[in-house]
Amino acid sequence: MTKTKIIALLSVIALLAALPLAVAFAQEGGGEEQPAPVGPPVVPYLVYGTAMIDGQPAMMGTTVVAMTGEGDDAMMWMGMVADDQGNYSVIIDGAMQGDELTFMLKMGEGDDAMEYTTGAMVTVSQPGGESGGVRLDAGEVPPTPTPDMSNQGPRGPRGAQGPQGEQGPPGEDGHDGHDGHDGKDGADGAMGPAGPAGAAGADGADGMDGSDGKDGADGAMGPAGPAGADGATGPAGPAGAEGASGGGGLAIVALIIAIVGVVAAGGAFIAGRQAG
Repeated sequence: MTKTKIIALLSVIALLAALPLAVAFAQEGGGEEQPAPVGPPVVPYLVYGTAMIDGQPAMMGTTVVAMTGEGDDAMMWMGMVADDQGNYSVIIDGAMQGDELTFMLKMGEGDDAMEYTTGAMVTVSQPGGESGGVRLDAGEVPPTPTPDMSNQGPRGPRGAQGPQGEQGPPGEDGHDGHDGHDGKDGADGAMGPAGPAGAAGADGADGMDGSDGKDGADGAMGPAGPAGADGATGPAGPAGAEGASGGGGLAIVALIIAIVGVVAAGGAFIAGRQAG
């Protein structure tokens, strides 16, 4: 509840508390019997909201005038803008249920006063009720003439406050609000236990044959093979020249040389086979 509404409600409570004292004082000091009030008792009605002039909040201290009726039946009430945001309140004291209220804003006093009309209209719903959030949008207009009150008689005393009326039926349920925005993603949960092992997959296709490896290094030389068989005896050499008679020693030397030649030929043959 705004500060303006609180002040207005406190004013209404103080006014209601003073009503019995005012009635008793009027009855004691009048000296003659007063006529009984006509119609239901009147309880102040509260109107509050925001006052705007040319799209801007009305200045603090701007007078808010509420009016109803015409001619001799015209009535008006005044409130005031209470802050720089244009918040105002008006206590409607004496309006009857069903009265239609129109509003005007007034800045300044005397000849320099500027008056603004508004298109707002409020219907008094019930005594002691209120109309909140009434926005008064105003633009400057010529001053509104003051109703002629010269033929109006003195106002009679206020009647005693009547009993409180029965509580009205509950209002209809309000519309559902809009869905809220999606919340942020929550933190990741703890990792769950490992699941059971899956079934074995099918065997994969055979891979391609690898490329041929490089030739290995030469192996170590093996052991020498066994000696080959002796070769066939070569043909006999030509007969030597006939030696001089009596040369027995030379004959022996020639024989030895012949044997050495045969042995050498055999060794050469064997060595050739081993090399092959």
